[in-house]
Amino acid sequence: MVTQSLVEQIEKRRADIIGFLAALVRAESSNPPGDTRKVADLVAARLREASIDFQILADEPRKPNVMARIGTGRPEVLFTTHMDTVPAGDRAAWRRDPFGAEISGTRLYGRGSADAKASLAAMVAALETLTSVLPLRGTLTLTAVSDEEVGGIKGTEYLVDRGLVRPDHVVVGEITSNRLAVAEKGVLWVRIVTHGRAAHGSTPWEGNNAIGHMATVLLAIQREIGTRLERLSHPLTPRPSISVGTIRGGIATNIVADWCEATIDRRTLPNESVPDAVAEIERLIADLSQADPALEADVEVLQMGPPIETPVTALVVTAGQDIASSLGLDPAVVGYHQASDGRFFAERDIPTVLFGPGDPEAAHTTDEFVDLDEVLTAAQFYALLGQRLLFPDMGNRKR
Repeated sequence: MVTQSLVEQIEKRRADIIGFLAALVRAESSNPPGDTRKVADLVAARLREASIDFQILADEPRKPNVMARIGTGRPEVLFTTHMDTVPAGDRAAWRRDPFGAEISGTRLYGRGSADAKASLAAMVAALETLTSVLPLRGTLTLTAVSDEEVGGIKGTEYLVDRGLVRPDHVVVGEITSNRLAVAEKGVLWVRIVTHGRAAHGSTPWEGNNAIGHMATVLLAIQREIGTRLERLSHPLTPRPSISVGTIRGGIATNIVADWCEATIDRRTLPNESVPDAVAEIERLIADLSQADPALEADVEVLQMGPPIETPVTALVVTAGQDIASSLGLDPAVVGYHQASDGRFFAERDIPTVLFGPGDPEAAHTTDEFVDLDEVLTAAQFYALLGQRLLFPDMGNRKR
């Protein structure tokens, strides 16, 4: 049967897929600076070898996006994942070379091995395998994007805003331990700047200390907003949160600080509103300023993205659950703990799920790794899901 054939084809290509993943990990693409050209070249070479049409689309030359398509017409299914990674950090803290792609047992180690080059290798393998069942009844698009780790502006946002991808169903390759995720928290980053008046450190009463005002603001945020968030929950995602990410201010120890800046990370539940979260912070600071006219503060939104909550009745979810069951995976839906490029599609009401190999706890850590058996299973899942959505007569046959 065709369905069984796809599974077997991918299993037979195990060494080839693992070799491709290893090459991807060795191609450093840390962000910052976010230069993904080496990874894009590897993906392009792979697609060219498989005679799959593709384009390189870029808003910035160092941050290309690879877009490949098989099939024609609608519906359009999008497989998307990212090529950039977070930096490796202190190399001395790694027991293995972060760009060595060392294999031990069934694990492959290296920065980006799980987040998200394993998903990329699996999606490319699925696309290659699905060329054997052409013509599909619709289009399967793959985007390997840049810039995801710092907000996606030069990657998925660039592609979506210009109408270069208009999918009907979206599968985001992210680290979910090969579980089907249908929910994700929203993300909000804000910068708060408090203003003051400089004075000599020996006569601080002649100045107006911006750092002191920032302390007042941050304590109030934790007391008023943080405490409220502790009482909220969602069945699929972690609880909402608010966290101070960075803080800096002042000029010198013996000068009263005339400015202070802090950045805040706020994660919203799927049933919360990100604009409402902004308004809550602004309202709290306005109340503090009214109580103390010397406290002057500005709030600037640095980044905001909506949450994801795809209905479990959506076709991409029900089909994904069926395929998970057929591969011996747990079909129950879960939530994704971090934020992903899926938000750019969810905010446009496009059914979006996340699925991919790798332990979420291993992402962004030293000695990051991915289980190679999971990578092969993910490739099989992607191939079967693409077939189910775009060639349903074949996808519904018994294995």
